Amino acid sequence: MNQRRRTSSVATALLAAVALLATPPAGPFRFGAGRPDTCPHGTGTVDAAALAEATPITGCRLGGAVVASGELSVRVPDDDGSVTAAGMGRTGHPAVLTVTRIRGKVRAIVSGRARTENEPSQAIERFGRADGSSTESAGEPAAETAAVDPRCADAAGTWLGMRWRNQYKWWLRNKNLPGYLGSADPVRDAIRAAGAGVDDGRNDCGLGGGLALSQRYIGDTDKDANIRPDGTCGSRDDRNVVAFGELSGGLLALTCLWWSRGRTVEADIRISDVDNLFSLAPTESCADTWDLQGTLTHEFGHVFGLGHVTFAEHGELTMSDGLPACSTRFRALGLGDYQTLKNQYG
Repeated sequence: MNQRRRTSSVATALLAAVALLATPPAGPFRFGAGRPDTCPHGTGTVDAAALAEATPITGCRLGGAVVASGELSVRVPDDDGSVTAAGMGRTGHPAVLTVTRIRGKVRAIVSGRARTENEPSQAIERFGRADGSSTESAGEPAAETAAVDPRCADAAGTWLGMRWRNQYKWWLRNKNLPGYLGSADPVRDAIRAAGAGVDDGRNDCGLGGGLALSQRYIGDTDKDANIRPDGTCGSRDDRNVVAFGELSGGLLALTCLWWSRGRTVEADIRISDVDNLFSLAPTESCADTWDLQGTLTHEFGHVFGLGHVTFAEHGELTMSDGLPACSTRFRALGLGDYQTLKNQYG
């Protein structure tokens, strides 16, 4: 009887082995609506287009993965929430990239164009969109004295989907300040002036401030912004930092925002440290040099939720996706910039 049992066990094992060999290998995981692709490893990089549909994190080993779109990339959040990367390029802006993790799934959304009047936002949708409001500006009209200024005749604006519910407190990294800009104090003053300009709603159109938002420079720090040189927004570290450093892809600056359910919880800004890229007082005769204060006004606009509008149609606005070199006109907000903030923080 023992012999028969041993024979039966061997036969069963052989049949199982044959069945295993006969089984075709498992196919690749599928992203989105049935489109096949290979699931990345946890430390790999995946194209944002492959995550256009909500994709299981565990099944595709997306925990800790980096999601990329052009010059921008975002690390998948460790917990439920969203990370948005909004950059400024020397020859136009890359699209805005948002990666959202919620209920065990991750999704990436790439946006960049301005919405038309009465068009609902498609940037975040149910994955954490703050309110889905239109960008049509219903705020106060521009002052008559400024009506001839094209910056005060364009009410376009784009909202990223998040806003601060408390004061934005930020530090400036005191290392790597560009020596070509001179001493540290004027550089610090220009960056602080940019933040204060958005805080105050400073504009060229004679409109009153009245924005229920607030920012405050806390001081200097040796801590870096949580943005990698390759333009990747990392994991949040509970400190808002503005810092100069290496940026690839021809970026002037990059803002990363960490947020959840429409509420911003952290924002860092990294400014390119390329020699002679910025000026504290550019002239019209300069070449390939950008106004530092105007550039940071644009980035602080992102900090408070402003997105890009197209340069081709809205090139006079501070949040245009083609900020011109050698101009100081963008240290203040245009009509659309101001009224989009007013709609959210009014």
